[in-house]
Amino acid sequence: MSSSVRAVGAKGKRPLRVGATPVPHAEILDFVRDPLARSGIDLQIEIFDNFEEPNDHLVAGRLHANFFQYRPFLDHFNRRTGSALVAVAPVHIEPFGLYSVTIPDVDSIPEFAEVALPSDPVNVDRSLRMLDDLGLIACTRRGLATVADVAANPCRLIFKELASWTLGGVRTDFDVVFLFGNQAMEWGVDTRAALHCDRANPRYAEYLVARPDNHADAAVRALAEALHDASTRRFIETTYAGQVVPAF
Repeated sequence: MSSSVRAVGAKGKRPLRVGATPVPHAEILDFVRDPLARSGIDLQIEIFDNFEEPNDHLVAGRLHANFFQYRPFLDHFNRRTGSALVAVAPVHIEPFGLYSVTIPDVDSIPEFAEVALPSDPVNVDRSLRMLDDLGLIACTRRGLATVADVAANPCRLIFKELASWTLGGVRTDFDVVFLFGNQAMEWGVDTRAALHCDRANPRYAEYLVARPDNHADAAVRALAEALHDASTRRFIETTYAGQVVPAF
């Protein structure tokens, strides 16, 4: 469910309504609000706490753009729904990692460990591929991997798929939990504490996304340019101290 809209409410300015998840997406958008206002654009940020609604709202025309997802997620959404949302500009890359409050390292993961992973198909695939790369499982790779594609599981890991936005709150309920970088930051978890972390992988750059009918509009392009400004790069580098890195 979405929360309140952050808006300037400036009279006479052109509204630009953008959906975003809270950290770091909405914070980065907040940073470029003033430059856009000077260009006559009232940036209105609608905050979402899940990964389902922002694309639906964009397709329905309730948003002009959104900023919360990487290309594999967007591409899967477009294929699944028959939509044609457009990746306008990459902005940043977040780490994706494997965390535990009780296990000190990957080699210490015990038999029958309970593993919580995000339930959407793209991130199930990403999680299983990481476990495969670590040698914890062997996974058949035909398109997006599912738990049913796990061909070998020597540690007899027990997988539980959960809604992505709930993972940060269940870290004490599972032996191992996958967390996105934004979730780790929201829950005060240092990504350097991960058992294993995928960092700065350009495949998972987070994009500003718009519709095919408006991705070239002046306001959307102005937002893309502001997000790619050198000052925005410095903001990302300074504010997130390497936990989030620029993708431009």
